[in-house]
Amino acid sequence: MSNNKIKVNFFIAVIVGGVVKANYYANSLAVIPDLKLDFPGCELEVYDVSRYGLDFGNAPTIKVEGGQMLHRVRCRETGKTWDSVKECCKELGLSLKTLYTALRRGSRIYGFTYDYFD
Repeated sequence: MSNNKIKVNFFIAVIVGGVVKANYYANSLAVIPDLKLDFPGCELEVYDVSRYGLDFGNAPTIKVEGGQMLHRVRCRETGKTWDSVKECCKELGLSLKTLYTALRRGSRIYGFTYDYFD
């Protein structure tokens, strides 16, 4: 991944049963339907943070509209490829959060490692 800063416009808190289960930073509200699928019955609190110029460092940032969510994914061990993160998640039965975290950290899912590729 490049060192380019991702311009983040929204802070999204995922609340399930009155408890914050996850926080995300995104450049578009297009991620909301996927978050609702990943966290059934959740409430979302969305804040526009563009005017604050905040730096989120290594926080889980979701970039859509031509960014990481649309990049192709490859399994290192099998060589199988998918045209998008979402397609990979559907086929493997993973939540977007699980695969995104593994891609970011280089960690394994069910013994396999996944990477972005062009």
